[in-house]
Amino acid sequence: MSTKVKAIRRKAKAKTKKDKISIFAEWLAARPLLTELTLTALTVLFGMQMLRVLVPGMFWTLGDRMGWGAIQLGLVGFAIFIIGGFLAGPLGRLAGNRRLIVITAVGLGIMRLFTQVWWGEPLFNLSLAIVGTILFAIFLPARLENARLQGNSAIPHFVLGLLGGLALDTAINGAFGTYDTIWQVEPLPVLLTLLLVIIQLALLIGIALTNKDSVAAPTSTTGISISRSLTWAAIGPFLFLELVGFQNIPRMATLTNWPLPLAFGMTLIAQLVGIVAATWLLSRNWRTLWPWALGTGIFLTAALIFAYQKPAALIALLFLIGQVLISVLIVMIITGITTSTGKTQRSGIWIANGIGMAIFLILIFAYYAVYDISLPYNNTLLEPIAGFIIAICALGATVVLPQETKANLKLWAVPALALILLVLPLGMAIAWRAPAAVNGEGFPVRIMTYNLHNGFNTKGKLDLEAIAQTIESNNPDIVALQEVSRGWVVSGRVDMLLWLSQRLQMPYIFGPTADPFWGNAILSRYPILAYSRHDLPPRDLLIPRGFITALIDLGNGEKLKVIATHFHHLKGDTEIRQLQARTIIDFMAGIDGKRTVLLGDLNAGPKDPEILMLQRARLIDTGNVMDPHLAYTFTSDNPHQRIDYILISPDLQIGDIQVPLSTASDHLPVVAIIGE
Repeated sequence: MSTKVKAIRRKAKAKTKKDKISIFAEWLAARPLLTELTLTALTVLFGMQMLRVLVPGMFWTLGDRMGWGAIQLGLVGFAIFIIGGFLAGPLGRLAGNRRLIVITAVGLGIMRLFTQVWWGEPLFNLSLAIVGTILFAIFLPARLENARLQGNSAIPHFVLGLLGGLALDTAINGAFGTYDTIWQVEPLPVLLTLLLVIIQLALLIGIALTNKDSVAAPTSTTGISISRSLTWAAIGPFLFLELVGFQNIPRMATLTNWPLPLAFGMTLIAQLVGIVAATWLLSRNWRTLWPWALGTGIFLTAALIFAYQKPAALIALLFLIGQVLISVLIVMIITGITTSTGKTQRSGIWIANGIGMAIFLILIFAYYAVYDISLPYNNTLLEPIAGFIIAICALGATVVLPQETKANLKLWAVPALALILLVLPLGMAIAWRAPAAVNGEGFPVRIMTYNLHNGFNTKGKLDLEAIAQTIESNNPDIVALQEVSRGWVVSGRVDMLLWLSQRLQMPYIFGPTADPFWGNAILSRYPILAYSRHDLPPRDLLIPRGFITALIDLGNGEKLKVIATHFHHLKGDTEIRQLQARTIIDFMAGIDGKRTVLLGDLNAGPKDPEILMLQRARLIDTGNVMDPHLAYTFTSDNPHQRIDYILISPDLQIGDIQVPLSTASDHLPVVAIIGE
């Protein structure tokens, strides 16, 4: 074949390829509801996942591992959110909003993929999360401004894309047992992320090809009221409430004590009902919205005040109502902004965005600072405050609508399609197998105590699989766990207890201490006949302490009393730990201390007064039979002290004891075989 013929064929193939791309681009251009909404949803999904790496990464990698203090972490956080929050305006004027949307969305998708596929050094992943968060903070106002410039037809695409992205995030998070895919490098999570990034890039390519003329420069507009555009500051409290509360499946599971599929289903249903409510609002013509904003804001604040109230049905109802109300309020805010006109040519959305991101950071820091610093408030106050800020912004955005909003009946396709997401909790419910206890054969029994470091390894990565393998490889019958997080955003917002219980197929009991979502737990292969939770003094500690007890049936008529605890952690506060040890001793004296084991992180050395008190109460320290250097449990990557213990009543015998090596946590576990 001649060179000329080959050249002709290459040109023909190139032309065919170009034609196919053009056809694809035209197909996307004809479906703005699909393209704009899906692009927004996927980018919001990636942004929320990045936030759940950034927040714990700052705490565990920079704070715990690198030793950075609260002031240093605060400065870094403000730099991230202020840069991302305020950059949208200058960059939008420089490059044009549509080009800025493409750049930030592409960058965020790439950062999201790279963050997941390589966890060799969490500092690198934290750097990616920082960049991704900045891009997310720029994308949101750029996308809003672009919707405003395009007019009424584009506004619902942004609003429903935002809410749809949150629902998609909830669906994926729940489908993986609340253990975010961004922390996992197994094939299925990686392939799912790759598929979503490819879809996002395909949409961006189509959008870029159909808007070549419009991406180069900003579009002219009649302007927007600065005061009204400042109501976009509600985006910070909005993201805070979603992250901490309404998307938080572990929170629902912990407060209601429901199985994961039910908690997952209820949380996702609340998200979808919120989308339905938003669609209803967008599909009607409105001239007056402020009375609705006022009433909705009052109800939202009230729902957040009572969000921790029992019974379970009330908690679920408040979650459902709260998500619907916050969805309606964010629609009102965006509607008020985008229908406003003013004297200025430029909007103040980017200023409001910077303020909103600063508020988000303040709320997150304030929420968890109460566990490190003595502050004059309880973190349960912050959620109603966030709701109140959103309510005020919604009222300000809607107090006077300069023009009537236009309905868009095509939008009902969005909630109809979103219902497909309910397949995930339904499938989980069908496949769900609650761990079942097995009948034992009496003594001996293999017991273990393990401080989980909130699921983070010594480098600062959330790695529950490594923790599960550490437990599994030692084959314990009973495990006492400390630092169990069930929905803390600062710890990745994973329900560690439910995930480990399913992974190891061991039933559990939970004893919250610091708040309803953090504390001690016991896993047991054998039936738990009875259990109770108790507080340890003093109750004014920044992180209150407690202990849980369980009566476990070992089989053959033999039973074992298990006490699991975690003493106060500050090095010099031995008097506090002595008070806590005395409480344990008094409790044991009241229950007949035979066949009893005490397990936990006691935060004291073998010769410290609090440990000697327990020994004088006739508890036997099983670690004394080991070589002292081999018994060290902290830190796991450089063991130099023993602060984790298994103590037994004098009627029990030590069959074997070991301290297995693992860096899945900053503590090493202690495993012992106990007999009579």
